[in-house]
Amino acid sequence: MPEKQLRRMNAHYALIQGLFWGGYATIWAFLTVLLLYRGFSNSQIGVVSFLALTLPIVVQPGLAALADRDGRFTSRRLGLTLVCLAATAAGVMWAWGANRLLTAVLYVLIGVCLTATQPFFSSMAMEWQMAGADLNFGLGRGIGSACYAALVLLLGQLTERYAPTLVVPVFAGLFAILALAVWRFRSAPAPRMEGERPQVLTNLQLLRKYPRFVLLLAACALLMACHSSSCTYMIHIVEKAGAGSGAMGAALALAAFLELPAMGLFSRVRRKVPLAWLLIFCAAFFVIRAGLFWAARSVPVLYLAAALDFFEYGIFIPATVYYVAEHIDPANQVKGQSLMGMATIGVGSAFGNF
Repeated sequence: MPEKQLRRMNAHYALIQGLFWGGYATIWAFLTVLLLYRGFSNSQIGVVSFLALTLPIVVQPGLAALADRDGRFTSRRLGLTLVCLAATAAGVMWAWGANRLLTAVLYVLIGVCLTATQPFFSSMAMEWQMAGADLNFGLGRGIGSACYAALVLLLGQLTERYAPTLVVPVFAGLFAILALAVWRFRSAPAPRMEGERPQVLTNLQLLRKYPRFVLLLAACALLMACHSSSCTYMIHIVEKAGAGSGAMGAALALAAFLELPAMGLFSRVRRKVPLAWLLIFCAAFFVIRAGLFWAARSVPVLYLAAALDFFEYGIFIPATVYYVAEHIDPANQVKGQSLMGMATIGVGSAFGNF
């Protein structure tokens, strides 16, 4: 692929990741703040979050299997469908948000779409990698983290000044633009297979074929349980440290901004350090970060813990995506990315939140 065309594709993919994670920050980082404002209890918020993150376990693997089996259902098309559904649900919530039951149902639906969409975006990048184009997933995902940070920082200030319901129309607008960006993105050509084409497996068959992958999925789920609980209930952690939603936004923004250089440099680092060692390295920082949040009684300690995202989440996400790309056969790539997404964003996050 010509260098100019590759740069344009990298910019387009970064735009998709930026809009997705900007929208994710808008609706999900402020889940607790918005639902508390709507009169939900902490237990009810935990149930909403748990359902939003576990229901994709039923939905997403089936969609991923469809993508592997039928070339008409590409990662791009399935991701586009989920993005449009999430934007529509946000529009309905904006119009009839006073109804608490409807708000809970729509929040769960949006959460299902968010959790199920991201593995398809990862697959879109890895499909181009296997087609021979050096699409920089780490940089694109890092741009996504930077946009997450910018939205969290901005909305942290705005929700203190205005009502937290502001996040709903902002999310709907971002995802409407995201739908257009995904629609315009080119799907990668199918990779050429030499010899016998690998068999398209069921989820259970895939797990039986790659037993070490099962252990990795379990480990990643536990790490994300550790990570997500502090993110979802950050408002209570900062209140314990004597601050408010402005400090919450600043802490989340600091963490996400530092993910950009970590993810941007990942493609270079992985050429020198094996993925297994990178995963072990970042796992240690999951534990250290959680310990600092637990001990935080002042804002500086809070910010120090947030800054460790550079070594933790910033390495973890691209490492898991590239691990699937390198260790799962091409005929089951979407399914592999889906299982990793379900283990981390799905099961792990749901367990931590619940």
